[in-house]
Amino acid sequence: MSSSPVVVVGKKKPWNYVTACITVFNSGSRTLTIRGRGSNISRAVDVANLLRRNVAGTQILEIRIVEDVNDADNSRIIPVIEIVFKNPHSP
Repeated sequence: MSSSPVVVVGKKKPWNYVTACITVFNSGSRTLTIRGRGSNISRAVDVANLLRRNVAGTQILEIRIVEDVNDADNSRIIPVIEIVFKNPHSP
């Protein structure tokens, strides 16, 4: 995983995560990663689409699909999506 800030998508409404992404961009970060695990993958994609449509100049740099091992029992693999955005205000 890269060193960019990560917004981990959970059960809240997508606009809450969009607000968090905008806050990270306003703090001066050049890139941002939106991360969704398991059943929250579709919500992470929704957040990425809302951010892309409503913040002018945002660009998707990379989309990664990886696997995570469940913390409780190491035998269960959980799918993860990571969507990396570029800050529209950075050079």
